[in-house]
Amino acid sequence: MVRLLFFLGLLLLILWSGYQSHQHPQLKFNSLLDRMTHPFDTRLRYRIAEVDPRFKLSLEQVQEISQQAAKIWKDGTGRDYFVYDPNAQLAIHLIYDERQIESEQRRTHLNQLEANQQQWRNKKQQLDHIEQELLETKQYLNLKRQQLDQQIQQYNQEKRTAHLNPMTGAYQQHLKEKQQNLQYNIETLKQEVSEFNQKISKLNQKVDELNALDQQLHDSVKEYKQRFQPHLFHKGLFNGKQIIIYEFESIDDLRLTLAHEFGHALGLQHTDDPTALMHPILKEQNFTDFRLTQTDRDLLKAR
Repeated sequence: MVRLLFFLGLLLLILWSGYQSHQHPQLKFNSLLDRMTHPFDTRLRYRIAEVDPRFKLSLEQVQEISQQAAKIWKDGTGRDYFVYDPNAQLAIHLIYDERQIESEQRRTHLNQLEANQQQWRNKKQQLDHIEQELLETKQYLNLKRQQLDQQIQQYNQEKRTAHLNPMTGAYQQHLKEKQQNLQYNIETLKQEVSEFNQKISKLNQKVDELNALDQQLHDSVKEYKQRFQPHLFHKGLFNGKQIIIYEFESIDDLRLTLAHEFGHALGLQHTDDPTALMHPILKEQNFTDFRLTQTDRDLLKAR
């Protein structure tokens, strides 16, 4: 009788396990012991097994990031699909190899590129300011030239009038002083125009330098895009027993990569939607505040 009850219980457990696996495909990656001790828990259990120290992240930090990745699925579906368990069968490994080295080189190049772009913007802003000042100076010099022309015309008119009429000594002195003032103003204007032209020449030199820097930036951006192409998700791998992460550029990138591999653990394949978590290229997704797309939810329903 006891043996019969044992076999009936075992049969029921097998049937229940098969039903659960059909309804919740991720359960097949839990150990048999986990499924026996948690028969009604449909969450996939995972643990952090290895973090290469060259990533400069502790196990605790990676655990927290993995829980954030799991939360992406919870927030997007309203259901818990994953739970951290230090004794779980599914293990996450962070392996440091040539892919991460390339990723760090890409990040270094990008940081330098952004610094150069900021330098270009600063210089452009300075030149715009100088150009505005020179424009105002040009308007001032044009106005001053017009006023000086009027003063010269007035002086010449007074001089012609004086030749037709007898002049007193005081009036002659007045014309002489006026002529001297005009001569001084003419020389002053010439000097200001000369200084203005020198500033224009220097501005043109700086514009040429800025254009050369702009060309260098353009070439650098082109070289960066050619060298560091957006790539498929070979930065991570899910093989049924392990999630292996080979590279990431930031904490946000790691979180999204883990969430992507969690999607494979749920039985999801890649999609053509470039904004979806399950797209094979990380490029157009919102890294800092990602939320599951409708495409991701449709994949989950159709699995």
